Amino acid sequence: MKKTIFLFLAISLLVFYSCDSDDQDQITINYVSFESTSFNFGVDLQSSNSNDIKVYTTLISNVERVFNINIETDLSTADPASYTVPTSVSVPANTNVGAFTVNISDLNIGPDGEILVISLTNEAGLFIGDPIVLNIKQICPYPETQLDITFDDFPDEQFWELYDSNDVLLFEGGPYSDQTEFSRTFCLENGTYKILMGDVFGDGGGPYTITNNGNVLVTGDGDHGFGEEITFQINN
Repeated sequence: MKKTIFLFLAISLLVFYSCDSDDQDQITINYVSFESTSFNFGVDLQSSNSNDIKVYTTLISNVERVFNINIETDLSTADPASYTVPTSVSVPANTNVGAFTVNISDLNIGPDGEILVISLTNEAGLFIGDPIVLNIKQICPYPETQLDITFDDFPDEQFWELYDSNDVLLFEGGPYSDQTEFSRTFCLENGTYKILMGDVFGDGGGPYTITNNGNVLVTGDGDHGFGEEITFQINN
């Protein structure tokens, strides 16, 4: 990460330095960047987590410097009520490293996760790096359960629903299009569950399996007509 910053600086110096550099003062680029362009941010179920995000500068000053922070709402999918991000980050005097804390709670995090895009404010005489994308995922405290489907020639006919022991619908999916395979993981605690695998045309679909912690819990060959229901247990 630091290498990327100083590589940029080296390239920039080549651009801004004249061929007759011996006759000119050395030019230094005022550059600030996040530690990386992406960051995996795990959030505990029904809780919240905090992580420090670092920024690096090419210049070292004898006074504290402050850089403004933006949330790229048009690019982010995270619920605005789920995160807390400061409006600025400080780089202490006589150093080129600063950090700010981001807190994210388990609020409306979808099964495929969410993203939060953060950028630095451009100012006159200041070069800024790319935004950082926080890839937000729920942290499952149990071994994850996985559904795998291999579609037949008509994935647009196949659908599924997953219920708990009280027949409460937890997850669902389908129909699909232009796909040959599908995979989805779930964070399920020990208990009894039911999978409904259906086909809207009534001629069955592709084979599927449900696994947990390396153990196969459910298998279906796809010959289920309009649909079939299979109950299974998770015991870890």
